[in-house]
Amino acid sequence: MNQSIVNQQSIKQFNTNKILKLLTSTEMISRAQLAKETGLNKATVSKITDELLNENLIVDLGYGMSSGGRKPKLLKFNPDAKYIAGIKIGGSDIYFTVMNLMLEDVFTQRIEIDNNDTVIIAELLKESFDRAIGTLNIDIKDIIEVAVAVPATVDIKGMIIHAPNIGWKNIDLSEEFKDVFKGIPIKTFNEANAGALGALHHVESPEHTNLVYVSAGIGIGTGIIISGNLYRGKMGLAGEFGHNVIVENGRQCHCGRKGCWETYASEQAFYDSLERKGLKMEKGIDNVLKELENNNPVALEAMKELSSHMNTGLENVARAMSPDYIIIGNKMRHFKGYLDIDDEIQGSKVLFVDKESHTTIEGMGFVIARKYLYRDRYDINI
Repeated sequence: MNQSIVNQQSIKQFNTNKILKLLTSTEMISRAQLAKETGLNKATVSKITDELLNENLIVDLGYGMSSGGRKPKLLKFNPDAKYIAGIKIGGSDIYFTVMNLMLEDVFTQRIEIDNNDTVIIAELLKESFDRAIGTLNIDIKDIIEVAVAVPATVDIKGMIIHAPNIGWKNIDLSEEFKDVFKGIPIKTFNEANAGALGALHHVESPEHTNLVYVSAGIGIGTGIIISGNLYRGKMGLAGEFGHNVIVENGRQCHCGRKGCWETYASEQAFYDSLERKGLKMEKGIDNVLKELENNNPVALEAMKELSSHMNTGLENVARAMSPDYIIIGNKMRHFKGYLDIDDEIQGSKVLFVDKESHTTIEGMGFVIARKYLYRDRYDINI
């Protein structure tokens, strides 16, 4: 392609991005105000906004109030122009969410599972997907991409290398689920990396932030943000702190090692501890919280041990990475009131996420929405 054409396209996209970023951060705005705040001339603003209107990315609200002179026509970003489907697959449940371009949930469902077979999961997802399309009364083409988060090592191409806690190895979910989503592109994320991206946008000065997101559920995964960017390493497999050994010759881990952090400080490790101590109970966060609220001595002792092991791993993370924040998410967030963890470790602030699935799904949605709206390559290192 002619270099001058490429340059013109780049300039046009740059100008479009300036306008879109202002529109997405403003409730409503006139073309004249867009020109004033972006520094673009009125003709450029008019041409770009006409194109955005044709794409349904903005809507014309009609004339606004005037302090004198002609009344301005007001424009507003349309977050429901397109949608993103976000899926978080865990060991015992699946969260299926549809969100708009402002990452607002418009449909969400939690699905309990007792079988991690991809064929069965595909059937469950098809039911949820069809229900969402019907409930929202939208066309399949309105879904721009499907994002799937899995507790697994995922390479740069999106292939699941190994998910030991759910028994998956060398799986391409874009192939496994292609019939479910009828041609919509499917992107697979490491669950902790997606959580890190979601957490990043709830801290001050995200573009300058270093953080480690600790996803503690059936296992422990970690996502690393350095100076506002996801760090994956050469092969895309960085951040496996859950398999750092904290007890020499300790408990056997699914990964083949002994004494890994996740065998002592994950949700599953807590259930195993209760069983070793003789407390028979049905697995589930609500059941555990009930025992803790009733001051069951066995549950409290197991939680004390879990806290100790969690602190050991968090201190390793803090010493190795020295991040601004260590953010704890996934199932472990439910135990915030019972975990004896310092608010700051080695100078790193320790925080808990508010919603179990939302941080992860929001992180994936952010990447896809940004790519769609701004045509950038933010996701090149996901």
